[in-house]
Amino acid sequence: MAMLLLAGFMLAAPAKPLAQDNSLPAELALITLFADKIQKNPQGCWEAELRNGIEMVYIPAGEFSMGSPRDEYGREPGEGPVHRVFTKGIWIGKYEVTRTFWQAVMGGDAVKPEERDLPQGNVSYQDIQVFLLALQKKSGLKFRLPTEGEWEKCCRGGNPAALYGPLDEIAWQAGNSDGKAHPVGTKKPNGFGLFDMLGNVWEWCSDWSGNDYYGASPILNPTGPSRGERRVARGGGFLHGGNYLRSAHRNDQDPAIGKPYSGFRLVLDPSL
Repeated sequence: MAMLLLAGFMLAAPAKPLAQDNSLPAELALITLFADKIQKNPQGCWEAELRNGIEMVYIPAGEFSMGSPRDEYGREPGEGPVHRVFTKGIWIGKYEVTRTFWQAVMGGDAVKPEERDLPQGNVSYQDIQVFLLALQKKSGLKFRLPTEGEWEKCCRGGNPAALYGPLDEIAWQAGNSDGKAHPVGTKKPNGFGLFDMLGNVWEWCSDWSGNDYYGASPILNPTGPSRGERRVARGGGFLHGGNYLRSAHRNDQDPAIGKPYSGFRLVLDPSL
């Protein structure tokens, strides 16, 4: 199910790439050098299981409507105006980064068996930057956090509604979590086959926060304000409910502070 770590951890290219499916787009072929398996998921998106156990889903380039309409329940001023956004294609983690994977990269005490598939919480934006550097040294691949635009597109999964499914079926949140995180991938996925995009832990994005940014945001691959004091976090967590658990909801956090319900998922550009 989740990110089960493979022995050795290294992602050095195998002697031969995987046999390439003729329907695999040419721009994705490089992933075959670093993957044990590539296939389409039930939602019709390409998935790659990398040699360190990370499962990634390819979200093609394309346009979507970002933000919430004025009549959406729970809407906050910073979620508008609704605007067109075009994002490039990316590989994004099928699941939130787990405690097992964090420990494999960063070291420390072994993770208790019952906690292996829990999302890694208590991490600040700055902690994640250290993790990403360590992961690059171990894997040879330059992972990153999603931009806020990429995150919302991936969360929606092609669904323009506030939620991509009934809340209790898709998210661990205040109404069903018993005040704690749960193993990743145990709720229903969205239209791209991604799990826990809402609920379980908040997910850090790479953008600086800016409530007025949507009014001036470029259409093509927006990356947020050029400077700021707080970073964007998205998706809500196991202690939150109501309007926090919506695809368009925007939150901001001090990048130096991690909280039990703060986590993340990885992104990899097709160019690797």
